[in-house]
Amino acid sequence: MSPVSEFDVAYLHHTSGTSTGLPKPIPQTHRAAVGVLPTFHSGHDKATFTTTPLYHGGVADCFRAWTSGAMIWLFPGADVPITASNALKSLGCARKSAETHQTPEVKYFSSVPYVLQMLAAEDKGLYTLRQMGLVGVGGAALPQAVGDDLVQKGVNLVSRFGSAECGFLLSSHRDYTADKEWQYLRSNASPYLKFKTQEDGLAELVILPSWPHMAKRNGDDGSYATADLFEPHPTIPKAWKYHSRADSQLTLITGKKFDPAPLEDAISTSPLLSDVLIFGNGQQIPGALLFRAIKSAEMTNDELLEALWPSIERLNAESQGHTRLSKSMLTVMPNDAPALEKSSKGTIMRGQAEKRYVSEIARAYSSGPDASANGFLSSTKDEVADDEVPTAVLQVIQHVLDTFSPIPAEGDLFSLGVDSVHCMQIRALLHSEIVPSFTAQLPLNVVYDCGTIEKLSKYLINIRKGQKMETEDETQMMRDLVQEYSSFNNESLISVVPAHSTPTNTATSSEVVILTGATGALGAHILALLRSSSQVSEIHCLLRAASPIAANERISKSLLARNKAPLDSTSSKITCHPCKLSDPALGLPSSTYKDLATRTTLVIHAAWAVNFSTRLSSFVKDHIAGLRNLINFALASGKTNLPRFVFCSSTASVLGPHCNSPIAERISHDPLSASPLGYSRSKWVAESICEQAHLHTRLKHCVTVLRLRSALRRYRKRDLERYRSMASDAQQRKTYRKLTPIKRRAIKLVARRRSRRSSPKCRASWNTDTQEC
Repeated sequence: MSPVSEFDVAYLHHTSGTSTGLPKPIPQTHRAAVGVLPTFHSGHDKATFTTTPLYHGGVADCFRAWTSGAMIWLFPGADVPITASNALKSLGCARKSAETHQTPEVKYFSSVPYVLQMLAAEDKGLYTLRQMGLVGVGGAALPQAVGDDLVQKGVNLVSRFGSAECGFLLSSHRDYTADKEWQYLRSNASPYLKFKTQEDGLAELVILPSWPHMAKRNGDDGSYATADLFEPHPTIPKAWKYHSRADSQLTLITGKKFDPAPLEDAISTSPLLSDVLIFGNGQQIPGALLFRAIKSAEMTNDELLEALWPSIERLNAESQGHTRLSKSMLTVMPNDAPALEKSSKGTIMRGQAEKRYVSEIARAYSSGPDASANGFLSSTKDEVADDEVPTAVLQVIQHVLDTFSPIPAEGDLFSLGVDSVHCMQIRALLHSEIVPSFTAQLPLNVVYDCGTIEKLSKYLINIRKGQKMETEDETQMMRDLVQEYSSFNNESLISVVPAHSTPTNTATSSEVVILTGATGALGAHILALLRSSSQVSEIHCLLRAASPIAANERISKSLLARNKAPLDSTSSKITCHPCKLSDPALGLPSSTYKDLATRTTLVIHAAWAVNFSTRLSSFVKDHIAGLRNLINFALASGKTNLPRFVFCSSTASVLGPHCNSPIAERISHDPLSASPLGYSRSKWVAESICEQAHLHTRLKHCVTVLRLRSALRRYRKRDLERYRSMASDAQQRKTYRKLTPIKRRAIKLVARRRSRRSSPKCRASWNTDTQEC
């Protein structure tokens, strides 16, 4: 092996990207990865805990710990959502390890502001932060009020600053007992950083050529002007407080960044507007100030918003979630509003504009643009009675979703299209429209935790009365769901398929297969393999679609995306059926249902939403109910030999904090064996339902549960193209095989169809990349 130089590229980092979502690769040398990082004294005595992913700032936390000889704990962000409760549970695991295995105690906590705010809002979280030697925050600006409160309560808060181009640059590390200025970054120890004073008294950070890591240079002397502006401390020398970007990139409190200029330009193309200013620095969601053109001078605010909204909706549909604008965050400026100041290049001078319109921006976040005046709610929050809260909550959610369609009180909000951005908007409106002013801030995860209008209303009524709402016991909910959906009652379908009909197809050499999930990564590979098999005569794909033509188009698009041939219109082997799995008859015409139930020999159920931010209840209507309906479909066959039923599960169903090692290949009866993720718990419930079908129905010995690794994900063609540009052809071929275990899993799954009833019980098989245990 050739010797490795400190100047060789170790890996590729990337910038945060813009509203187009296109990041820029940044080569990182071995020296750059660690050369710019400070180290801890006596690092082996203290451990680090970080909630920041390794593909983000977490890699700096990792290298900082390693170069200090310290242990680091990584939050399992791929398996559980980042909430205060989950962060505290993870820290509890680290604390238990320190007690039982004498590992170093966690004394350095690192996160983005969003996570820190959630922890600071809970007594236990605040207590935990106070026990830390250091609490580091970076990736976005922590609100000053939150940071000041933490420092006042005894938290050793340190702010960090860096970039993908230059790595770690500054921190506010100081004498924590005497110096409480946590926002001011200190540059007294670095001769490689320079602050270039601007006309407005701010200073731009410039990285000098001798800095260990410089992926970008824009100065004649080889330096790099970062476009990051700081204001100096009035009395402390070489102490700088971050102010803003000299360019136009906005940074939300979640750490998400985007360039608002393309959206501003797109919205400004309307003849009704003269200009647009998008804002959002340090906030949860962005908003926009809309400046009227002469053509819209006589229009009311509502009329102008209604005229502009369709085009803004189209832009939202094409944009990343965190860049989308809600109607409640659009502020129409008066006709006499001063025009936006622009540079000689025609770009908005954002800092000056935000300073001039600070009151309008603050008003947008305090209550939305004239929400009450526009008749959003007919009553003020002090007038909303407790029995009117459910109606008010419904109006809030309809307003955010921009719909007048009825929403059931017990309906799952996430299945209706509510995403993380909507959650933030709903929370803000609930606080401004319903929650009394004397009430403390609503938890950041309140919409996610409640999940329905009914539960959200009860929560709000309780806090209005000064009461705390008990957290729902999801483990009991898991058991209840198993019991509820294990009642395989297909009496309504017996008339469709006689109970003692004569078998029409008992030979395994002519398989008739029902396949769900064919538009997913695994399902597409299964479909391609079934299509090429001479032992399969018919494949019937069940999927959501408006028509058979649309269903065919979705399947073909999925196959093409994975370098597979699309559907052949001249072949009758594959038939695509628009369906609705939540319907007892699967949304199929009765004649189709009868025909398929009579002839099917194998059902492969691979359709399941891989959504790690969704609660367990969100999986009930379409997925858990859909599983029972498919089992009833298999039971509807009147043949002696019922079809085999294969359910594609996930190792996440048994990889929770209480799982045993090694994991047994059998169905778990302990809900805590699943990870806390709603997705994982839904898979545990589904496996248990399959076991009940094996134990208590005629499908005994016909049911198979296959556990696939939860890391299974799609590798798109463009992702592989990016990889090819980073490695040699020979290396690419070798690595490509390691990167695509999906096809091998599909091969094994399809091969299992030959073992019809060799299993004496419901079986759980754990597939790895290269072997099947």
